[in-house]
Amino acid sequence: MDGHDHPAGRIRRRALLAAAIAGVGLAATVVLRPRPAVTEAADDVDGDALQAALDAVAPGGDFVIDRAWVRSRSLVIRSPLRLRFTGAGAVRMASDATAIVVQASAVEVVDAKVTGAGADSGGAGHGIAVMGSRDAPLRRISIRGGRFQDIPHDGVHLEYCDRFRVTGTTMERLGYAGILGVGVVDGVVDDNSVRDVRQPGGRVNSYGITLTRDARWDTATARRSARVRVTGNRIADVPAWEGIDTHAGEDIEIRGNVVTGCRVGIAAVPSKDPSDRGQTSVAPIRLVIADNTVTKSAGLSPGSAIVVSGAGTTVGSTRPRATGVVSGNVLTGGGGAAGEAGILLKLTRGMTVDGNRIEASIDNAVCLAHSNAAVVVRANRILGVRGSGVGVNVRAGANRGSIAGNTFESTRHELAVAVRFGDADNRFVVRGNSWGTARVHIARGGATVTTG
Repeated sequence: MDGHDHPAGRIRRRALLAAAIAGVGLAATVVLRPRPAVTEAADDVDGDALQAALDAVAPGGDFVIDRAWVRSRSLVIRSPLRLRFTGAGAVRMASDATAIVVQASAVEVVDAKVTGAGADSGGAGHGIAVMGSRDAPLRRISIRGGRFQDIPHDGVHLEYCDRFRVTGTTMERLGYAGILGVGVVDGVVDDNSVRDVRQPGGRVNSYGITLTRDARWDTATARRSARVRVTGNRIADVPAWEGIDTHAGEDIEIRGNVVTGCRVGIAAVPSKDPSDRGQTSVAPIRLVIADNTVTKSAGLSPGSAIVVSGAGTTVGSTRPRATGVVSGNVLTGGGGAAGEAGILLKLTRGMTVDGNRIEASIDNAVCLAHSNAAVVVRANRILGVRGSGVGVNVRAGANRGSIAGNTFESTRHELAVAVRFGDADNRFVVRGNSWGTARVHIARGGATVTTG
């Protein structure tokens, strides 16, 4: 994975161990008699009653946790079943292990209450880890409701799952990500609340929700995340990195989410080249980023509200381009550096940026950094830009497209330039825009610009 430390091997090793328990508990289907709290060493001798009860459930059955358990090892689901938490049912981890590991298809986890060993620990433990493999993906996984807090790594971690859903969860104080999917397809991530993702020392990134792939391999070996809908989620306070992300996703729909307090609101970017980690080789394609609300807080490091990038690093790169649409979003406060913006595009083909409201950006409202072919920027409403004060900045070269029907308005911050071309190697049609009080309507910079 790109910048993602990969805990799969450690999870699988821990999942083979019995769980050590301190406390009392009750599990439906196989009923355990309450007993006094014992030491972890005594519990090791006595065996793991909770794991044994879960293992005894017939395939397709129900298992209920209705009391609080303190555990130091993972509770492993090895067969199809429904695991439900009711009443005081909860799991608190006394170690850095993952709380619940799913190793079977057709599993539903309902209203889980999981407390980890701490979001600042730098550990690898997840709240729930669903562990399919490249050769044998898991299917029909549902994680519905529940609360996850103080988790060292991810609240819900999924690898190689088909036809899955994560819905209605609440997560706070996480070390790396709220919900992370690797090679997941045909899924829905909806109506979740993720807040306060810490990114402790030693980690280079963090996410509210991210859908990625294992970039140590090419796509013939390690598939993309594909055909996943990310809708109606609320992401807050990922100050060091990104609210919602996909690395090289295919047919990913990111719609109707509310993202606040993140360095970058929504990012769709490429995955690394397995043979040259300094390059990228797999672009996100057929994206839909629509109807989201992204608000960037003051005081965060520079970052765009929405960024879309294809593969490659150089102007005019022939590596795969990102494709899709960015439409109907309400974006406030993105930018903060020359190459950042409310919406930032680079290395794309046929992208449409349509009907967005972009307010209080810093330096640029829309930045077409370089290498955007057949890009369409239309019917956007741009309200005030601080700093350099550029509405649409076609910053470097190899950009081709149209800028039409946009409305440029000044609020407290007058636009210095509505549309700026920073390189002669750009060809655009610019027509039908409303310039407002922008001091300069079009700064041509030697580019080929057709107006009228």
